[in-house]
Amino acid sequence: MKTLASLLLSLICFSASAQKSDSTRTHFRIIRGGMIEHSTELKSKRYVKNGESEIKTGRILLAAGLYKDGERYGRWRFFNGPDSLEQVYNYTTKKLEYNHSGKNMAYEVDSTKSGDKIIYPAKIGGYSTSLRFLVKEFSPSKEFRSYAGVHTVFLIFHIDKHGKLIKYETETGGGSIKRTEEIPLSKMRPEDFDFVPAYLNGKPVASRLIFEGKLTVK
Repeated sequence: MKTLASLLLSLICFSASAQKSDSTRTHFRIIRGGMIEHSTELKSKRYVKNGESEIKTGRILLAAGLYKDGERYGRWRFFNGPDSLEQVYNYTTKKLEYNHSGKNMAYEVDSTKSGDKIIYPAKIGGYSTSLRFLVKEFSPSKEFRSYAGVHTVFLIFHIDKHGKLIKYETETGGGSIKRTEEIPLSKMRPEDFDFVPAYLNGKPVASRLIFEGKLTVK
């Protein structure tokens, strides 16, 4: 049986450092999902990120931006493949400056009417460095092993007006075999909860971001 994604395996992390200048050095670290973060730190503030940073998988650049005193600072760019800009998020202003959502995405905002100005929610970090880890938390129920065919799966992220994930539920299949389940938020890391909220006529509101995929059972 094929699912949307394979189960996330535990990773052994390592780190290494290299001198960059008389006052700084570059720190290399394997982070979530095998991504490698190349960050800069001051020699006077060891283990505190300051300056330029890149996140890569192999030679493919996934994200680039700055750190200031260990926190992401200013404008970060996130990519979904070589030379494919997916998102620009400003960590200083807490504003999403650009977002190219995938074709698998849909959105729901309650109490809208014709003429309303809507800005849809987004996962900070885009798909490759962030949302894909939430997608990997999905696992179909065992009863679907007897339902041969291709089934639609909806992963539904409930986001409050502050941009925090408050509920994660799934819908698998349709008709008489449709199943709805909830994924415990206790499985999530702190960064998994961080979204940009939806805006309705300039005000942040609760919303739902929906990722659509397929489950193939043979």
